Amino acid sequence: MSEIDPRSDIREFIQEYGELKNQKKVSNEICNEYEEKLPNALIQFWREYGIGTWLEGKFQFCIPSDYADIIDILFEGDPDIHPKRTHIVGFSAFGDLLIWNEDLQSCEVNLPLSTMKIPKWNYSKLGVKNYFLKAPISGLVFDRWYNYPTDNKNYTSLFKEALDVIGEITLGECYGFFPALALGGAPALKHIKKVDAKVHFNMLAQMGPLRIRRLNEQEEIEFFRYAGAEQ
Repeated sequence: MSEIDPRSDIREFIQEYGELKNQKKVSNEICNEYEEKLPNALIQFWREYGIGTWLEGKFQFCIPSDYADIIDILFEGDPDIHPKRTHIVGFSAFGDLLIWNEDLQSCEVNLPLSTMKIPKWNYSKLGVKNYFLKAPISGLVFDRWYNYPTDNKNYTSLFKEALDVIGEITLGECYGFFPALALGGAPALKHIKKVDAKVHFNMLAQMGPLRIRRLNEQEEIEFFRYAGAEQ
């Protein structure tokens, strides 16, 4: 394995902010299978830490093959985002997917809101060409992403409220909104249930194509196109 670029090394966050819980080892066979498909930094992370939940369940690392069916639903027929080259490597408590695409690099899908961000498709004044997994994971640490506000003044976020009232999720679980946000549901505690992540993600993925958004030259977020086969 080649040397890890410090800009992509996610191990420092574990060392600084806490170990994984509900840990599960990743076999050498799986690591070897993905060595040519995923960043070296993630493979090394798997070898040292495995997968598991992190930050009280706010995020968890996963094996891509366990969630490949979700990728097939979301991107079947897409001219640029090929399912076989697209891998879910982790997800948030509310169903934000952290994805590595072998061509487009780091991507994020907000399943509850049916949106997708592909940083490589953003307009960049600086001509940035490399988009590492490290950036969205650092957002987790500083609570900027993968969260919802709450009207309850006793909590700083909906995640903190759900954690306290509903309880911490474990490996393979997530918090689901019922009814789903795409069906008019609201991001509020009374609509949250602790559910099997794979089953819930499968349901959300079938609610319609993702809306891919990107940053334009005016540095505004705009709708780019739908994911999947051409509409």
